[in-house]
Amino acid sequence: MRVTIVGAGYVGLVTGVSLAVDGHHVTFVEAEVGRRSELTAGTVPIEEPGLAEAFQQHRDSIAVVERIGDAVSDSDFTFVAVGTPISDIGEPDLTQLRSALDGLRDCPAAHVSVRSTLPPGTSLRLPALMGRSSSERISTNPEFLRQGTALHDYRNPTRVVIGRFADTSQEHLERLDELLGALEAPRLRVDVTTAELVKNVANGFLALKLSFVNEVAALSEEYGVDVQDVLDGIAFDPRIGSSYMRPGLGFGGSCLPKELQVLAAAGRRKGIPMHVARAAAQVNMEQQDRFVRQLLRGLPPGGGRVALLGLSFKADTDDLRGSPSIHVARRLMDAGHEVVAHDPAVRPDRARSAAPGIEVVADPLEACDGADAVVIGTEWPLYRELPLERVAARLRQPLIFDGRNIIDPDRAGAAGLTYTGVGRRRVEAARPGDTLVGPRRPED
Repeated sequence: MRVTIVGAGYVGLVTGVSLAVDGHHVTFVEAEVGRRSELTAGTVPIEEPGLAEAFQQHRDSIAVVERIGDAVSDSDFTFVAVGTPISDIGEPDLTQLRSALDGLRDCPAAHVSVRSTLPPGTSLRLPALMGRSSSERISTNPEFLRQGTALHDYRNPTRVVIGRFADTSQEHLERLDELLGALEAPRLRVDVTTAELVKNVANGFLALKLSFVNEVAALSEEYGVDVQDVLDGIAFDPRIGSSYMRPGLGFGGSCLPKELQVLAAAGRRKGIPMHVARAAAQVNMEQQDRFVRQLLRGLPPGGGRVALLGLSFKADTDDLRGSPSIHVARRLMDAGHEVVAHDPAVRPDRARSAAPGIEVVADPLEACDGADAVVIGTEWPLYRELPLERVAARLRQPLIFDGRNIIDPDRAGAAGLTYTGVGRRRVEAARPGDTLVGPRRPED
């Protein structure tokens, strides 16, 4: 089929490239000049494992244009996958969605399915925003992709949710089913408002689990136990399980924090306080601030130097939206400390734009030179395998703060580092003579 994807951001690119792999011809509509230029030149502007390779392999089936009409008029189906970020007042910003749907007014016969994340109540306005009196060729198809594993998740979904209107035609649904035909998963055909809530509530619940686990981690620290032992103990209960039960310095990204705000805003409009959703968001921010407070207690009061390893909100992506590492960097610099960062995927210019004043280097060991502490901010695999003795040798103070619990505490202690994790026991650096550790002066 000939498919148009309006919006070549994260969801749009993964969807479009996956459809091209399936043998369809895909045309991306992208209004942003820089992103459109990169795609036209054959460069994928986001970091996602396997995406660039798949894009290159199927370039003959992919086109990139600026205007919606140029693509939709020749298409069999159109997906809208533009961003719906949170505005400064805590409400979803639908500017991109309105613009995309307005561009479809001249294409009244187009079959359109919206994959953008929509706040509750938005879908009912889709026909009017497209200038249509009928919804027979309109549906929604929310995505459940995880950054870092998005191509795999597209191929192996846990469920496929299709939101339909009362008058959505069978022809439209059959076309959508044909496009999604290779995906083997339970298919839920529900009304469009239910589809909205399925998406928002799913992410909100995952955020709730993470916030609860981080509160348990804080409690474990105060009582001197290892949070992992506690979580292992409760995970045997099939009603609880182990998914999304990993403590850390906080969660970020474009989905989980946003969905908590979406749910809170949706409740506010209906007079429902949404205490749990709002509390989960508050716990997430408190977790990040608690981590910073622990870190500040170990730094020289006159201004220290911190090596921050990892800037993206999670591994295998370059996404800085809502990144706890960026929050930590800003807080440290506001307190008068220097921050030297490394991330294998984030470009230095984007890092400096997100955290003005940050220094970015090309090697994690270089970031440690002369630092008073090392912070693990993202669970990149290369940080798990850091040569800790060499790290200790480069530091002014032998402190490591593991915000992702990826370093073995005993290995850190044996290497001459004092280890602090999230909800884990603190391990002091081995005493001189206990292990061979080189000098910790930066000139060495």
